[in-house]
Amino acid sequence: MREPGFRRWKAAAALCAAVIATTTVTPTAASAGQAPHLDFQVEVGVDGVSSATIHAERYTPTGRARGVQVMVPGTTYDHHYFDLGVGVVSQARQAAREGWVVIALDRVGTGRSSTPPAASVTTAVQVASIDRVVDRIDRMYRGLPIVLVGHSYGSVVAEGVAAASDKVDALVVTGFMYRRTPPSFEGFPALTPAATDPVLGGRNLPADYLTTAPDSRTFFYHLPNTDPATPAADERTKTTTTAAEVPGFAQELTGQTYAKAVHVPVLVVVGEYDYLYQGDDPTAFEPDQKNAFAAATDVRVHLIPNAAHDLALHRNAPFTTALIDRWASSAVA
Repeated sequence: MREPGFRRWKAAAALCAAVIATTTVTPTAASAGQAPHLDFQVEVGVDGVSSATIHAERYTPTGRARGVQVMVPGTTYDHHYFDLGVGVVSQARQAAREGWVVIALDRVGTGRSSTPPAASVTTAVQVASIDRVVDRIDRMYRGLPIVLVGHSYGSVVAEGVAAASDKVDALVVTGFMYRRTPPSFEGFPALTPAATDPVLGGRNLPADYLTTAPDSRTFFYHLPNTDPATPAADERTKTTTTAAEVPGFAQELTGQTYAKAVHVPVLVVVGEYDYLYQGDDPTAFEPDQKNAFAAATDVRVHLIPNAAHDLALHRNAPFTTALIDRWASSAVA
């Protein structure tokens, strides 16, 4: 950890008033909104995976960069979660407009990244591979702070990387939280073989790769606050998971192993209709996160109204992204 300074948290009203930040113009590799492809070849050395290719999309600001946000998607999502392109403002593109270099990843086993045998697509492989990617990003952007931004299972992976790496300056956890009582998974989409799925069946994926059952992803949304085109686009761009990585989510939810080892500032952002939040004691929400991240230099929490699990894909996503970007700017100042 580089021990960045930390300024006091700004009021939510101020965050809402500044959705798009203005930056000072300096030369950059690409203009805001462009997403050049990046492919990182990294050593892994975990669970039978010696090396892997991690695909990413890069978004660069037109002005002076505040830092680098490395975005890590959740189960059955790849970089499209952060840049769906339909029905919602892209979190990745908005963050670039607000002054951040954004690198949105496809984790191992998803998108255009390596697809090893299903039994080797584990949480340990995810953490190790992205830890190596962060090392590469640190060399690419020397002097710029690095903020990990996870979503759902990607938050678990991001926590693991933040716990292991000395290159991470701040951590944003979205769509994941800690609680004293177990959440309800009632209604969670069934996981079915990717080989027989209408979207993924023709991609020649390894045996035993899984995905969500067709047209079941509305579970992740608060539909009254969702553009009707968004779930359909989500279905078209969905990707895979494996039985081997599923335990990592549950183990971190209950054991808090990664959270306890995080020493950088942490922001936890959850939607009020997220299945992980439903049934929780509202008064325990903030204390439970602070207890889980007890070693972090600072822990802030925010509940987003009128949103469910997929925070970046609701109509109020620009507010959520602005909140994250302003907090990140404070955390690494």
